[in-house]
Amino acid sequence: MLSSRIFIWQHFTRLTPSEVLEAIPLFHPVWADADADDITFADQHAAHGNFRAWAQLTAHTRTALTRTGRPRVDQELLRWAFSRLA
Repeated sequence: MLSSRIFIWQHFTRLTPSEVLEAIPLFHPVWADADADDITFADQHAAHGNFRAWAQLTAHTRTALTRTGRPRVDQELLRWAFSRLA
């Protein structure tokens, strides 16, 4: 039934590590001034090149930044955000 309602199926592949470093800082202001090592850390430990995972991680990271009052992302904050991912 679902197949009959889909006009075009889209296949998405994971972002490569270099694509992550290029795209994620443009995706949300949280990542714009993040250190490249922290973005790589987040991708390796939680997002794995999956854009939907990056969206979830970004939401939890924003919450963590608000709660802690920190000005930017760091690995300690990211570890907390990882613990909130389903």
